[in-house]
Parts: sequence; structure tokens; C-alpha cells
Amino acid sequence: MPGFTRILTALSPVRLPFDSLKYIVDNAAKYGPLYGIYFSDTVTYVVSDPKLAHEILVERHAEFHKAQMLRNAIGELIGNGLLTSEGDFWRRQRKLAQPAFHFARIAAYGETMVRQTLDHITDWESGETRDVAQDMLAITLGIVNKTLFGIDVRDQAKRIGALTYVILEAANDRLNSYAPVWEKLFRTRRRREEAALGELFAIVDGIITEHGKRADSGDLLSMLLAARDEEGNPMSAQQLRDEVMTLFVAGHETTANALNWALYLLSQNPEAEAKLMNEIAALGGRPPAMADLARLPYSEMVIKEAIRLYPPAAGATREPLHDIELGGYHIPKGGNIAIWTYTMHRNAAFFPDPLRFDPERFSPAREADIPKHAYLPFGAGPRVCIGNTFAMMEARLILITILQRFRLTLAPKQTVQAEQLFTIRPKGGLKMIVRPRDGA
Repeated sequence: MPGFTRILTALSPVRLPFDSLKYIVDNAAKYGPLYGIYFSDTVTYVVSDPKLAHEILVERHAEFHKAQMLRNAIGELIGNGLLTSEGDFWRRQRKLAQPAFHFARIAAYGETMVRQTLDHITDWESGETRDVAQDMLAITLGIVNKTLFGIDVRDQAKRIGALTYVILEAANDRLNSYAPVWEKLFRTRRRREEAALGELFAIVDGIITEHGKRADSGDLLSMLLAARDEEGNPMSAQQLRDEVMTLFVAGHETTANALNWALYLLSQNPEAEAKLMNEIAALGGRPPAMADLARLPYSEMVIKEAIRLYPPAAGATREPLHDIELGGYHIPKGGNIAIWTYTMHRNAAFFPDPLRFDPERFSPAREADIPKHAYLPFGAGPRVCIGNTFAMMEARLILITILQRFRLTLAPKQTVQAEQLFTIRPKGGLKMIVRPRDGA
């Protein structure tokens, strides 16, 4: 339509040494809540308007699929798992996985979440500097494998984290460039990714094989192994791996990053930390339990505000199944649409003083004032994250357990910068000094 081309901007398909998160926020301020970015000869339509997000994800969800650009970026890792599958097949797989995330079952996971955290922090020494980002990955990886797959992988946690980093780095490159020619030019990077995929697949196949030797334990992997289609056939080995890989990666990487940002933000905001510690003191020093969370509302506010500033993923992608009108503009069938959660979360029109860490935004009195669908850390509509309740409970229990015992401060000369690596994580890790709390 007339006028739309005036706000199109160009982006080179190479991997650029720039802050992609800032780039998108700046573009929204300059061009508005709907504009286009050229990727070679392809246009991506960028949306940062809550009403348009609601229209795409909820009101007209049946008119959209996950964008092909997402499958191109991460398809080799998770195949046709829940994140990328569509239609009747996706609905069947979602229905199979849903019981593992029912509230009663999640509540039973609480003790395991706390125990895994306590086991990991037992060896922390007073005054040592730790890469907390690695610690959070190890804790959440242990939890997702113990609760969903019944397997202990603590000995492999560091290696799994390194492999995941290589794979997500490559996926992010593809998502940002959308130009397959660059993979041919940079074969060394591609070979690193292929090697990492092969090693990670071997680990996951080992988890599936080991689990198959055991009696049905009622966990998610048991459900997937026992599932049968209408003709009585079990899930194929490839599909089983795709589903496990989706939950294996998404189930720990995102929560680990939420905890990284919560710990960092609390270290920079002593008043918020003091308020949280005052709430935690009500436990009397004993480890938290699921039943305690109702009496610890500030811990939820802290996590919600951390993932407002640094959502697990910067946005969501969709493509229309037919030509559509969106926000007054024509979007062709198959066009790439990127809904930028990160931009909406930092928009002063929706969140006053948006760069300030203010957990009270999510107090009962103020949360109702947040415009509908301006806050989308887990997406919305039928494809809202299946593990959102699991992740929130897990993040709160881990945070409380750690802060009961340790005070974490940022290491000297540590500069913290957000990096979009498919997920949003602290660039180069998060170095913090750990010290036991009095009486811990």
C-alpha cells in the first residue's frame, strides 16, 4: 500500500557486529509498530503493537503458521517438534504432552526442583567468583531431565551447555540473515554446528534408550513412548527425538536465562533484593516448597519483571496462510511476520519508565493496568508456551533457594550486555561473587 515502502529498511545478510536488540527497538521508535526489513530479496514485517499481536496470535490464529524462517533457523535441532509442527499433527502432539504439565503434576516436581538446586550449590565457596550463567544452565538442565525424562545428566551439563551454545549461535545467524548462501561461504562454522548437533543427538538418544529400559515412571518421556496413533502405531524414533529435543533445549535454556537476569537485576537494585529477602525470611531458613509460593508473591513479581526486561525470546514468528490485511497494510501469503515482544516490553506507552527494574509493576493493584498483550513472555493464544507454569514455579523455587543461602554481587569489571542468541542471554556469561548469608 502507498506509504509502506517509505519505512522499509535494509539489513545485510552477513553476521553483523551490532546490537540487534537495540536495532529493533530503535527501528520501532523511528518507523512505528509495523514496518518492514529487507533480508536479501525477502521482507520481514516487524510488529510491536499489542493489538496486532493479539490479532495474529489469538483472534486470527488459524490464519497463520509458524514462519518458515523459524524452521530454517532451528529445524535441524528440533525437527517437527511442538515448537515447529502445525495443524492436526501439532494438536495431537500437544495433547500427548499436556498431561505432563498439568498443575497437580507440576506441583509434585517442586521438591525435585529444590533438591537439584541445593545439590548444585553445596560446593559454592565464600568469596569465589562463579559464572552464574553456567550454574543456572546446569541446575535447570538437571531439573528438566529429572522431572520430564527421569534421567540424571549433571555430569554432562557443562558439555551440553557448550553444544547448545554452538547450535543456537548458528540458528540465530540464520534467523538474522535468512540467506543460505552464507552457510556455503562459512563452512567452518557450519561444520562446528554439524558436529555439535551430532554429539547432542547422541546424548539425547542415550537418554531415550536408557529410559526405555525402565518401567513406566509416569513422566513425560514415558507418555511419549507409550503413545499410539489411531492405527495403534507408536511414535517414530525421529519424532520422539524431535519432541524430546524441543523440551530438552526449551525446557532449560529459557528458565536459566530468566534466573540470570533476575539475579543480575537484584544485585543492581538493593531495595528490591531487601524486600525479597524480607519475604523469604518468613520461611525461617527451611527450603521452600510449592505450598509456600502463595505466601511469597514478591518472588513472582521479581521473575515477571526480569522477563519483561529480558524475555526468554525476543519475539515470535508467523506467516499468513493467505493474503491478509494487517494494520492497514497488505501482507502476502507466506510473508514473514516477526512479533517483537522485547520491543513491546520496553515501550513507555505500556510500561512507564520502561528501563527501570520495578517488580511492583506486577502487584495486583498495578498489573491490571498493563495493556492486554503488551506483556507476552510466553506468547499467547493456542500456541502459548506449554511449560509456562512449570517455568514460573521452577524459577521462583530456584531463586528463593539460592538467595536463602547466598548473596550474589557482580564481579569487578564485569560488564553485562544482553545478547540475542535465539534466546536473550548475558553476553559472555555472568560473573558474580558468592557469599553465604548470615545464618545460612
